[in-house]
Amino acid sequence: MRLLYFLIGFVLLGCGGSLNEEQRKQMREARELKSIKKVSEAEITELTFSRGRDIMKEIIRSPKAIDSLEAMHQVRISWLTPGSSGGSEVEKQLIDAYLNSILSGTPVSDNVQRLGEDSLLYSRPVTRELPDGTVAVDGTWNISLSRKQLVLSIEK
Repeated sequence: MRLLYFLIGFVLLGCGGSLNEEQRKQMREARELKSIKKVSEAEITELTFSRGRDIMKEIIRSPKAIDSLEAMHQVRISWLTPGSSGGSEVEKQLIDAYLNSILSGTPVSDNVQRLGEDSLLYSRPVTRELPDGTVAVDGTWNISLSRKQLVLSIEK
């Protein structure tokens, strides 16, 4: 009788144990997502600059498509003007820093800042030269990127 139970259990365990090609592919992808990646802060910052610049090119090409760009890239895009009440504290500090740089004669360029532990902020000032030769900051484009998405996109 024990032998019969053992054989029935063995047959049940042996049935349906193979995976098709699609299931194997899904298992490999899930394993890769869960694997530990050692990534330096410099790599993350460089990737943030790269992604931010790419998204900015798309914004310049089609400024009315911001909602679709946000969905496509899984980011948050915002425009902030000097003195506006909107935006986060970091975004306001950045626009103030851009204004101070202009006043001191320092050239301004794009920037990356940490927003807490889980995201990074890419910002790019929009400037114009006035007739008297001074430079004015019209505002900044701010793109919040998920740190997790950036790390997962790095191929190692």
